[in-house]
Amino acid sequence: MILQGFGLRNEPEGNEFPFNLDLVRNLPSISLTSPITFLVGENGAGKSTLLEAIAYASGVPSVGEYSLEEDPLMEPARKLGKYLSLRYAERSRSGFFVRAEDFLGFVKQLLRNLAELDAEIEDIQANWAGGDLEKALSPLRAEKKAYIDKYTENLNGMSHGEGFLRFFNQRITGKGLYLIDEPEAALSPARQLSLILLIQDAVKNHQAQFIIATHSPIIMALPKADILLIEEGQIQKVSYRETPHYQLTHSFLQDPHRFLHALENSQ
Repeated sequence: MILQGFGLRNEPEGNEFPFNLDLVRNLPSISLTSPITFLVGENGAGKSTLLEAIAYASGVPSVGEYSLEEDPLMEPARKLGKYLSLRYAERSRSGFFVRAEDFLGFVKQLLRNLAELDAEIEDIQANWAGGDLEKALSPLRAEKKAYIDKYTENLNGMSHGEGFLRFFNQRITGKGLYLIDEPEAALSPARQLSLILLIQDAVKNHQAQFIIATHSPIIMALPKADILLIEEGQIQKVSYRETPHYQLTHSFLQDPHRFLHALENSQ
């Protein structure tokens, strides 16, 4: 375990977002007892904002076109993060924070880097005046090869889910704090199962720690994980079968036609 818990350092001043969220007003001191913690709740409950604030307060790097310090959309998280107190078993900035939409920005930046390397290689080849050309090009080609070997040359051409999983495989490589917001947005049910296997391996073999905000009843079924349900401005630990996500999905799959018929009649 890297992060043992979090809570408010002191009472926030003002009533603007995110300090007007009931979750923030009522936030207790939370203890993390498993290397895998899920934040679950309805849209607008505050789980993503809380996860972003933890990411900012922890100092882990973000994946995407902007850092947490520069991203204009992260201003509420930065405000809340300054009020959070994090309790560490072992302080570390290894790991990362990522949202599914950040992966697209990451791919764009990676492709820009490859294009710049190609342009530099072409420029040297076109204007080389003498000497060992291959020796001059060797560092640039080695850098390009490292990108391709790690992420694949046609990352933009891969399906979103395939690329997202490849990214996780390449970046979750050791002990660290990994904060992930709604990964299911980029993953099919089958690839969500692949993510579960990857997380289990990282915890077992690298002592990695994960905090994941999710709506997915597949992902949150991961064994031995803690589930923190955010509901009506309160946050509490619940079992998997107590989550609304499991209960609703289970009821629907038991008899989809009856469920939809009842829903139609309720309107």
